[in-house]
Amino acid sequence: MPTEPNLKPCSYYVVRYVPHAEREEFLNIGLLLHSAEEQFLDCLITRDFHRVKRFHPHADLEFLRELQSYFEEQIQQHEDNLPGLLEEMQQSFSHAIQLAPQRSVVAAEPQAELQQLFERLVGKRPAEIPAADTRMRIKQSLIQALHRTQVWDNPRFERRIPAEPLTHPGNPFHFDFGYRPSMADAKSDGHLKLIHALSLHRDHELASVLSLTMGYVRSKQPAELTAVIEAWPARGDKTAGHSRRILEDAQITMRPLAEVDAYAASIQSELA
Repeated sequence: MPTEPNLKPCSYYVVRYVPHAEREEFLNIGLLLHSAEEQFLDCLITRDFHRVKRFHPHADLEFLRELQSYFEEQIQQHEDNLPGLLEEMQQSFSHAIQLAPQRSVVAAEPQAELQQLFERLVGKRPAEIPAADTRMRIKQSLIQALHRTQVWDNPRFERRIPAEPLTHPGNPFHFDFGYRPSMADAKSDGHLKLIHALSLHRDHELASVLSLTMGYVRSKQPAELTAVIEAWPARGDKTAGHSRRILEDAQITMRPLAEVDAYAASIQSELA
């Protein structure tokens, strides 16, 4: 089926709760949506446990409450091989939790499509949609801003940049994006600018990796890194505050999602 230029092919998988597989009865409790083009995978799991209890009065609700966090952790740990993770899930989930066969859809914004499909195939959520505080959701919000400013398809804007040639042999790390500003820009000397998304609250180890990696990069060439974050740390959030200090000490610039459109526009002007 032909697609409009702004639509991206995606795959989605309904997550089913199957308490008695032999009865072939199930309840749709969640959804996974994957966009290979944008290296995106995210999930929504129901919080409507009244519905679950009506379906299966003896359901282990504590187990089901942990599924959202479980899927988020798996996505984070397997970010470099999302298709492999999906294949593993399809093969290993064969008891109480199962993935329905893959289905295809086209979407302008995968995150929004995930929410719309969830409402249509699973049901309304009595609680708020999970906050944009995972690395995957922060990165997706950044990507949408890059689309809106026509940066995404600029041939000089690079994606998934390996750190190995910038640092030392064997370094497996990849930066999300990068570019070299136009030499015509009087404010720029054309040096490398890198971009990486992370959650200050969730990704304190990644903050340390970025700090160390940028030290190696800068030992070889002038370079800057901007970390796109969910928001500035709330008062009392010691974990996020610690991550912020690590990045500041490494002279890594931070831009919260509230500024992501202005940041993307600044990239567009540097590439013009």
